[in-house]
Amino acid sequence: MKVTVIIPTWKRVRKLEACLRSLEAQDEKADLVLVVVRPEDTETAECLKNWTEKSWLHVLSVDRPGVVCAENRALGHIRDSIETDVITFMDDDAIALPDWVRKIKQHFKDYPESIALGGPDIIVSEPESYHNFFARHVGILTWYGKVIGNHHRKSEGLRTVNVLKGVNFSFRRPLLRLLDENLQGADPARGNGVFWELDLCLWLSKSGGKIFFDPTLIIQHDSNHSHFVPQAVIESTAHNLTYVLLTHLPLGRKVAFLLYAILIGNGHILGIAKTLRDCLVESGLHPFGKALASLRGLLAGVRTYLSDR
Repeated sequence: MKVTVIIPTWKRVRKLEACLRSLEAQDEKADLVLVVVRPEDTETAECLKNWTEKSWLHVLSVDRPGVVCAENRALGHIRDSIETDVITFMDDDAIALPDWVRKIKQHFKDYPESIALGGPDIIVSEPESYHNFFARHVGILTWYGKVIGNHHRKSEGLRTVNVLKGVNFSFRRPLLRLLDENLQGADPARGNGVFWELDLCLWLSKSGGKIFFDPTLIIQHDSNHSHFVPQAVIESTAHNLTYVLLTHLPLGRKVAFLLYAILIGNGHILGIAKTLRDCLVESGLHPFGKALASLRGLLAGVRTYLSDR
């Protein structure tokens, strides 16, 4: 059972080194680790020179911004020249526990019906969000298009899910396909490729296999969530979620999603009810600005979907 790990990186040398050290310390190592960098990220390239003697690590270059393009660079390389059984996505700010790779290999041996596997990520700066909040529901997509993540919460028992989180996501090599580059976001130059995991999971599920979440397959995630703040990211989040769900859901569920997103909304797309609620707890015009960005993203997602038909 061979495992190949993909790590896109961008100007986070300290975190990348911690990530690679955690992979080097695995009790059963990955067969190959592909680190994808951009040419202008010279500091990371210089750092990776210290790892050139590691036969299990290869460095790939990509000249377009964003996680989707970086991961496609690695996926294309695997498709064209790498023999492996499992492909694993990992963020450059993730730290794998020593049994991480071994558990991935063992899972796919033990569960032949499994097409994909994920696990929780404990946010390093917010450990209480894992330890103090138990999640009964993880990785769920409701019939009307609400995504319930909770991958960073404590939970119990191996379970089937609808969606995994990209920081800790493995799938079988025979189901390899390139990611949809429409998920670069509302502004492709920014490369805000959120919800590519949902798109990939919905596509994988069409094969008839099962997607599993193992709460013991833990990684530490040294993320500060700073990318959640700018309105451009709000717009890209709404764009990508709208585009993914319109692409995969049947007609009735498409309509239900659009009605829910516009009239009610949630943390991903700020609908009317969510915006009015936020106005009661936030001062100034910030909720309205966020709502407008979200609406622009939703409309852009509809346009992307229609233009791609």
